[in-house]
Amino acid sequence: MDILMTSIVDLVKSQHNRPHQFVRYLSKNHDITLVSINDWWKGKQHNFEKYSKEWEKILERVDIMYITDKKVSPVIQENVYSYFAIKRLLKNRSFDVHINYNSLTLGYFATKSLLKQSVPTIFDLADDLVGMISESPQIPRPLRPIGARVGKEILKRNIKLSKKITVTNSHLKEKYNIPDNKTVVLPNGVDTELFKDYGNTKSQFGLEDYFVIGYVGVLREWVDFEPIYQALRKLPEDIIFVVVGKEGRYRENIELAKRYGVIEKVRFVANVPYSKVPIYISAMDVGVIPFKLNSITEHALPLKLFEYMACERPVISTPLPAVVDIAREKVLYANTAKEWEEKILSLYNNNELKKSFKKIGRTFVKEKYDWKRILEMQENILEESIK
Repeated sequence: MDILMTSIVDLVKSQHNRPHQFVRYLSKNHDITLVSINDWWKGKQHNFEKYSKEWEKILERVDIMYITDKKVSPVIQENVYSYFAIKRLLKNRSFDVHINYNSLTLGYFATKSLLKQSVPTIFDLADDLVGMISESPQIPRPLRPIGARVGKEILKRNIKLSKKITVTNSHLKEKYNIPDNKTVVLPNGVDTELFKDYGNTKSQFGLEDYFVIGYVGVLREWVDFEPIYQALRKLPEDIIFVVVGKEGRYRENIELAKRYGVIEKVRFVANVPYSKVPIYISAMDVGVIPFKLNSITEHALPLKLFEYMACERPVISTPLPAVVDIAREKVLYANTAKEWEEKILSLYNNNELKKSFKKIGRTFVKEKYDWKRILEMQENILEESIK
């Protein structure tokens, strides 16, 4: 297949995400052209060259083009320049199928244009895009309600014009009334060959004397370390918090740890190569998902859930509906500082409880959430759509 993929994520400059797995798998047997937003500002914030180097060979198999090379905001890129980018591309190229990964305006222009050539679109709705607009720091606060209304209308049009809509969980389907005959649940997953228990790797990072609470991922506006910082003030001295990741509010979270007086108990690690992530997780006693409960996260199904579980680490998460729905009692839940303190102590004081989560989590993700199985399903959806 000759696949066009439009994406809200810049795969070159972003930490590992769902579309990275899409192109890794599909580019083995199919030609992929990727059109995405240019996250030029991330180069100013962090050096992603080392982090993304492991993906170079995979991304070399993909024809990547940006909406624009101009250094303008993502909002302007998608809503002003994307129409012209798609028009230029389709003037000289033809495709068999289109994957619209989580993009509204860019995906809509591509979908509408390709329909004239009878090329189907598979709309991959991985997040609550309208919720993201309503909370986006890229949009001035007074304009966010208007942006959300416009985004909701464009989302409806994408749903109407797309042949299939793949969603990470059923909550997104229900919220946006996506027809049953168009919807396929295509969850997030994990590479269980890479993500596994590497044993006790604490000594590699000078953590052998500590009980380690760990977080891996971006530090965007939906991540909330405040209740963990509050809990750390009351927890034993040998309990520390390790944060692996830098994209987003890195400095703000360091300053917050200082204000709570727990900076000595927090270790901030910058972005690490993707292959090193499971080694860091193996140095953790507990993996955490401390998200705010808001319009962005209420339908989120984070990749880190599956990564922690594949590495046989217990998970404590904010009670996100999609996480509760699939993981149920396989995960511990906390929202307030007191609840975080209690759940962390329950694992700190009970080694048998900690061990009980190990095999349960690994078996759970290997049976249902291995990327290989999920992406085979996606490939079948694409092939069926062009018959």
